[in-house]
Amino acid sequence: MSRYMRPPNASLFVRNISDESRPEDLRREFGRYGPIVDVYIPLDFYTRQPRGFAYIQYPFPMNLYCLVL
Repeated sequence: MSRYMRPPNASLFVRNISDESRPEDLRREFGRYGPIVDVYIPLDFYTRQPRGFAYIQYPFPMNLYCLVL
């Protein structure tokens, strides 16, 4: 499938999250805006500590529209 045929990306980039934040915490907070497919918190390669941001993936772009407004 070419990249032009893919459905629109429905990921939300969240900055300045606490090092103690867990995916369950973000699911609880952002789950009120719609169902969540995945929560990804990247880790630093060397220290294995969270890098301070996360990606939250929704199944439909319409859920992101509700967050922006």
